[in-house]
Amino acid sequence: MRRLWRAVLDQVTPYEAGPSLEELERTLALEGLVRLSANESPLGPSPTVIEALRREARRAHLYPDGGATALRAALARSLGVEPEWLIVGNGADEVVTFIARAALDPGDEVLIPDPSFEPYATEAALGGAAVVRSPLAGYHTDLDDMRRRITPRTKLVFVCTPHNPASTMVRGGMLLRFIEGLGEDPPVVVVDEAYRDFCDDPDTPDGVALLRRFPTVIAMRTFSKIAGLAGLRVGYGIARPEVIDRLNRVRAPYNVNRFAQVAALAALEDPTHLKRTRSLVLAERPRLLAALQTRGAAVAPSQANFLLVRTGEQAGPLRQALMKAGLLVRDGVAVGFPGHLRIAIGTPEQNDRLLGVWDRVLSR
Repeated sequence: MRRLWRAVLDQVTPYEAGPSLEELERTLALEGLVRLSANESPLGPSPTVIEALRREARRAHLYPDGGATALRAALARSLGVEPEWLIVGNGADEVVTFIARAALDPGDEVLIPDPSFEPYATEAALGGAAVVRSPLAGYHTDLDDMRRRITPRTKLVFVCTPHNPASTMVRGGMLLRFIEGLGEDPPVVVVDEAYRDFCDDPDTPDGVALLRRFPTVIAMRTFSKIAGLAGLRVGYGIARPEVIDRLNRVRAPYNVNRFAQVAALAALEDPTHLKRTRSLVLAERPRLLAALQTRGAAVAPSQANFLLVRTGEQAGPLRQALMKAGLLVRDGVAVGFPGHLRIAIGTPEQNDRLLGVWDRVLSR
């Protein structure tokens, strides 16, 4: 009998993003739900972005710039590199796809922290590679363990800093020594910096500085978090031009739509809004973390725009109570941390609402 579908698909679990906010509002008969489960921006996009999208609407019938030329030029200026060092994707997720499609052959190995962002393992499996998992040391990426697991077959190594879902950062000095220790024939090291904009630790690593020094490093960043463009899906990879050339060979034409490109450009033109979003997170993160700790929760030392909170048996009741109050948080089971909740940093008012519900549950 003819086999129509690839056997590897049986090994892949579809990514479950959950119902849309609109569907949840209809299902729960609640208006004004606040989603603190997806690490979205608490402030949303800049007014400059909204106006740019309004102006661009009349050009919806035109194909976008297939090479995202203007956006790459603007990013290059802000990062201090040439445009040839950049590739833009339909979210940073697509950059992961580019890397896997360009690099992986059957029999290769891909090394990832465990748990971590699901598309790393999915793209490795689809590329015919074996996924090698390095357990976190508590909430932290264990670079020593990762180093021990590298073999001659290791093609890609993913390091997510700050880590999703653990929220912790790999310290810059440690990451530098890890890459230096890979020797003369290193694998590709992908440094996923989706949450880097929210780091305030002085030892925060810089993927761009690393790839200037090491030719097999690729950095990934996104407009989804700091710029509030998650709904438009625009991320980017930074690497040496010879690496970007390889990635462009597997990139589909017109992969980033016209509105995403326009919005990202407008976001770069409003640095004040980016700073405002960062400042809010950096002010509210320690406040919410301390408040939850005083209520008996254990919280990972976050450098992201979310917290990973250990609540044990209270995780289910807390999540349900928050949902009924119109606040959505992520069940830790879904991201590899049973007995935890992953909670995005909201506005002061949203965070106060969350703490109020928390107190009501714990007082029962």
